[in-house]
Amino acid sequence: MQTHRKESVKIVKIIMSIFYNEYYKKRRGGYLDDFSFKWPVLRKVLPLKNGQTVLDFGCGTGKIIKKMKTDFPKCKYFGLDVSEVAIKIAKRTCPNDKFYVIEDGYKLPFKNNGFDFIIAADVIEHVYNTKKTFSELVRVLKPKGKILISTPYYGFIKNLLIITFGFDKIFDPFGQHIRFFSKKSLFSIVTSEGLSVTKHGYYGRFYPISRGIYILAEKHSRK
Repeated sequence: MQTHRKESVKIVKIIMSIFYNEYYKKRRGGYLDDFSFKWPVLRKVLPLKNGQTVLDFGCGTGKIIKKMKTDFPKCKYFGLDVSEVAIKIAKRTCPNDKFYVIEDGYKLPFKNNGFDFIIAADVIEHVYNTKKTFSELVRVLKPKGKILISTPYYGFIKNLLIITFGFDKIFDPFGQHIRFFSKKSLFSIVTSEGLSVTKHGYYGRFYPISRGIYILAEKHSRK
């Protein structure tokens, strides 16, 4: 049974890598459609200072790192993604920064307590092993370090509208999203991993039918 489970997990990870390689090939390196209204909001809450070590988890083609470098050029940047295609583009986009291909649910290739700041912009809805992902992000974050997470928002009123008018679009069987977070579920998993939420907000449209939610959280000093 354990062998079968390991093989199943391995197959899922291979499929995930293939899926996102094809995704970035089709988009020719383009970024997500929501960037124009998401980034201006996230940019305002970045807790960065020059000289810090920064990780972009799910970095895609490196666009967010490139944007952060405009305001904070003296930080040390690292990017991770499951797509080899995206990472190759990111290395060309930001040739002086470090990028690595990873597999979903695996240990991240960094030591404990190594990063001052982590950004995971619309990534957590794509991962299979949510628990492992969060525990690894916390592991590599320094005590008192901060993490900024954004993800599509699913609240009561918006969910009613989705059920009535847009169920097939949101829950498209060919779509990328496999996890769906409300404010409550997002806060719950973040706090369960030793993080304290210091700020949160919404972007896209208007609350309570916002497209996305973000949280800024800090790692407990004892973790």
